[in-house]
Amino acid sequence: MARLLLIHKPANILIVHILSVYKPTEKDGEAQKGNDKNAGRFIGTLERIIMVIFIALEQYSAVGLVLTAKSIARYERITKEQDFAEYYLLGTLLSTIVAICVSVLI
Repeated sequence: MARLLLIHKPANILIVHILSVYKPTEKDGEAQKGNDKNAGRFIGTLERIIMVIFIALEQYSAVGLVLTAKSIARYERITKEQDFAEYYLLGTLLSTIVAICVSVLI
């Protein structure tokens, strides 16, 4: 239970704080589309929960499936916007590191 609590709010705060320096600037019209910032945080929390479950079950290759599915969903934007791609990759890697550290240490 402690794992699940750690990978939610504390992990979100840590990741948002680290990524704040790298956040790409919004172009006109994009601010309207990507208005709901909590959705990204919720997706990150679900991603970490799924990874922690897979790590606990020793299904390490399934963690790769989670990351692949997430990348497929954002493929078009990743290929067109380099700043977003770097930001997205940093966020995904930080989220993965948090999930692995929580799984191994707790």
